[in-house]
Amino acid sequence: MNRQYGEREIHGNSRESEPAEATTNQWQVLYEDKYLKVTEEALIVKLYYFPTLGSRTIYWEEIEWVKIASEANVGWLELKMWGMGFGSIWWNCKARLLNIGNSRNDGRLVNRLSDILATNIVIKVKGACIRPGSFVEHPDAAMAAIGQLIYRNHPHTE
Repeated sequence: MNRQYGEREIHGNSRESEPAEATTNQWQVLYEDKYLKVTEEALIVKLYYFPTLGSRTIYWEEIEWVKIASEANVGWLELKMWGMGFGSIWWNCKARLLNIGNSRNDGRLVNRLSDILATNIVIKVKGACIRPGSFVEHPDAAMAAIGQLIYRNHPHTE
């Protein structure tokens, strides 16, 4: 599938190029927070690239699955505030371990592993070894929107 990117055309792989900002702003948004944007066209992981804090756009046809970190069996050593821990997940920029501006942890300074795993998602991109990971402010709402679009683009999945 060909897509128009700025002034040049490439063949449907998000790793080759990112779409022009004007294009992504026109897409219908189903869920958005500071770290993740779910649109009809793609899943956009914000604050992803180091050191620019650029976003990564992953089109629905490129996604094999999206899971909450606990469902993806993410372990403690695989977590990192930004980048890759001891695993195959590249995390967007977020203080996952410290309780910074997070009201759901009863005033604790350090988050419990169960809290961290419940508020992060992991994305499996077809043919890629590295899986993008992202913090999500409202995991239930995000996964509801993602679930609709995964099913629409992959009707054989449940």
